[in-house]
Amino acid sequence: MSSLRPTVLIVHGGYFLPSAWSEFIISLKAAGFEAQCPRLPSRGDERPPTKTLEDDAKVVRDAAKELTFAGKRIILLAHSYGGIPASEAITPSLYASNPTNQGSGVVYMIFLSAWLIPKSSSLQNLLEQKGFQTHVELEFNEDGTAYAKNAPDSFYNDIQPRAHAEDLAKQNVTHNWAAVGGTVEGVPWIDTPSTYVHCVHDQALLFEMQKDMVNGANEAIGSKTRLVTETLQTGHCPFLSAPDELVRIVARAADSLEKPS
Repeated sequence: MSSLRPTVLIVHGGYFLPSAWSEFIISLKAAGFEAQCPRLPSRGDERPPTKTLEDDAKVVRDAAKELTFAGKRIILLAHSYGGIPASEAITPSLYASNPTNQGSGVVYMIFLSAWLIPKSSSLQNLLEQKGFQTHVELEFNEDGTAYAKNAPDSFYNDIQPRAHAEDLAKQNVTHNWAAVGGTVEGVPWIDTPSTYVHCVHDQALLFEMQKDMVNGANEAIGSKTRLVTETLQTGHCPFLSAPDELVRIVARAADSLEKPS
């Protein structure tokens, strides 16, 4: 049974690298899932930065194409900023429901305390409308990159001991802030089975903002099946602080695909 489980394609967030997900990928594999996490080029790239949302989306799209061509079904798991390039990358041509893919391709999307951007809008527009509902203290460099000054408190507030949270913060990287202004046209969560995972104690993307985005997404979905929601009593990074709980959410998504419609 486990050999038939979809492959998990992880889209990491801003200020993070794929290495942050290494232990979680081990947990996924123990549960029967193959998994990969490609590096988004706008994170910690050359200075001054040159890579934007478009480049990030291409990396995700290329990874999804490769898995689809290899005959894999895909659960896409997007964290934080990763929700934006994930949404932009996954088009109907990559859906498993597309007859040309013969059952391979994206079957499910999971947004982990991730940004859900309305069609033809941007994160910058959303922040202007809703305010930057975060406790991250950003510092901006002259070259347009940004970094979190208080990562132990905003990203890793539920990680103990404190020294471990501080060690994790040292692994964070800069983010090309220009990616925030990129316009998003993709909204695959409208017609792809999807779950939004709320992180109640998240200090980087506050719980109220998470709920507000889900409400907006459900309004856009309309009469179609709405987003499934799951709730974790964690901070921004449950793949580090509550990996077993997050693996169970991935497993529930996979199991739902096997149930008769």
